[in-house]
Formats: sequence, structure tokens, C-alpha cells
Amino acid sequence: MPLDIHVFRTLSDNAGALLRDPVTGACATVDVPDAGEVLAAAKAKGWTISQVLVTHEHADHVQGIAALKQATGAKVFAPEAARAGAPVDVVISEGDRVSVGSYEFETWATPGHAEGHVSLVSQKAKLALVGDVAFVMGCGRVMPGRMEAMWTSLSRVMALPDATTLITGHDYTLSNARFAAAMDPSNAAVAARLAEAEAAKAEGRFWAVTTVGEERATNPFFRAGEQALAATLGIVGKPAGEVFAALREAKNKF
Repeated sequence: MPLDIHVFRTLSDNAGALLRDPVTGACATVDVPDAGEVLAAAKAKGWTISQVLVTHEHADHVQGIAALKQATGAKVFAPEAARAGAPVDVVISEGDRVSVGSYEFETWATPGHAEGHVSLVSQKAKLALVGDVAFVMGCGRVMPGRMEAMWTSLSRVMALPDATTLITGHDYTLSNARFAAAMDPSNAAVAARLAEAEAAKAEGRFWAVTTVGEERATNPFFRAGEQALAATLGIVGKPAGEVFAALREAKNKF
């Protein structure tokens, strides 16, 4: 049976995500932006949270962990950097494996947005929990001096099979889609996704889940190696990593 997944809005634009193995009943939350909202979502589904999987140390991802742990006794798996803001039971780093019932996730170190950032990848579920490394049609802001690290992290995610589902940390989709359209105005797939993002915003639909294949087609940061993006920026012939950095700087000012 496939992994049950429930993704929902928390705070203003953070993604809450619950993962449940339907066979064992094991249930994990990905980060805890707001304990009350995450607990309410689990209660509505009839699920009992037993684990917390933390992607990175930023406050909007860890600030609810202590209260949720007190309420549920859930075991917290997190990178070392998260210890400063939340109780952590098991520190995870590159290569470590965490199981949610029968579903095993491998930990990848994916720094750039945050020094302690990790992503968790399940081949069985065809799922990657990427936090703020990648968004629908976008990527996270980059720490000063860490563009190369962020490009390396994003490249690992990009190399996953097209059918891999990505659960991201925020819904910035409309802003990202508008930027993508500005960078690649002749891309019909980008134009179609921009229209979809505008409709989602108008309807109040939360959109923080995508696939690697969809991002390959429409995410300018995934496509930094393509000359169309370099041409827009006036840097044709530059390596993909440099184009990525220029795109990220352009998005910062967009």
C-alpha cells in the first residue's frame, strides 16, 4: 500500500506535511511550523504522530517541535544545527536512514539555504522531503558565500527520477512562476504553470508539492544549464553553476 501523504498550509505560507504508513500506522510530521495546526491536521485524519523529521534549523520549521513532542511523545530526528531551537532525540546527517513504518528515508546533506539543511529521500515511496532547497518553480534563498553549496544540493535533487514527488517547505508558487515567466518568456510549459498558479491563488489552494519532472520543465533554477536562461541574463557560455547564482541574485531583486 502506498504511503499516505497529507500536505497543508501552516502559518502563512509554510507547508505542514504528515506521512503515514497505512500498514503499521506509523506517522511522521515533516518539521513543525505550528504545533497546534499540525496536531489538528493529524486529529482530523485520525492519525497519531510518532515521529518528527526535521529538514533544517530555521525557526519557522522548528518552533513548534517542543510543544508537539510534549503532546505526543514523538521521537525527533533532526540535523545537529536544529538542537539550538528544538529538542532532538536522534541527530541525522549524510547517509543516515530513518524509517516511517516500512518506508525508509535516506538523509542527504543539502546545505546552502541553511548550513545544517538535510533532505530525506525514499526510493520506495518515490518521495523527497526537500525543505527549503527547492520550491514549486523556485528554490530557497542562499546563505552568503554558499551559492556553490546550494547548486550542489539542488543538483542532487534534480538528479532524482522525474516521477519523484517533492514535498517543499513553502508555497511561494505564484511569485516563483512570475519570475520563471520573466526569465523564460517563450516557454509554453512555464506560461501554463503561471496560469495554474494564478488560479490556485485566486481559489485559495495551497501548492507546495511537485515532481522532479515538472520542475525540470519549468523551474529556472533546475534549468540553469540551458542557454535560454543564460541568454536572458546576458551570460551565454557561462557554467551552469554561475548561471544558477545569477538567477538567484535576480530572484532576490524580483
